[in-house]
Amino acid sequence: MVSFNRVVLAGNLTRDPELRFTNDGIPVCSFGLAVNRVRSRSEEVDFFDISAWRELGETIANYKKKGDPILLEGRLQFRTWEAQDGSKRNKVDVVADNVQFLSGRNDAEDGAGGGGGGGGGGQARRGGGGERGGRREEVDINEEDFEDIPFVTFNIQPLIVRDIL
Repeated sequence: MVSFNRVVLAGNLTRDPELRFTNDGIPVCSFGLAVNRVRSRSEEVDFFDISAWRELGETIANYKKKGDPILLEGRLQFRTWEAQDGSKRNKVDVVADNVQFLSGRNDAEDGAGGGGGGGGGGQARRGGGGERGGRREEVDINEEDFEDIPFVTFNIQPLIVRDIL
């Protein structure tokens, strides 16, 4: 039997990320994500509870806030617990493995965003290594140095999946 548990979501944070620590000192970040439905005739939105662990969670908590757009890849996790009144509760959460920080509409005006092929944001991955955390270095580029390169340049803008479909 084949099993596959992967989720890819693009949306906006519904609240500021909350960073907490387990009893063993492991950081976990919790936040909500609002995702517009694709091909929906009405303006329907789905809301997901997301958790990100360790360095990934710390990066999100340090650089993201309510309303910021992100693209995340992760997995679904089913949880069961007993409430204070004795009833059994169930919930499906998304556990993030990779997160791409996307440029918001106001980022270009504030100077915080940037062009580039990756959607204008930093990328964070679970387990550390290669984190950029949304910070960029300013580099002076002389466009005349690239005039003899035989390819066409495009102004790449981040696209939302529903714009493509």
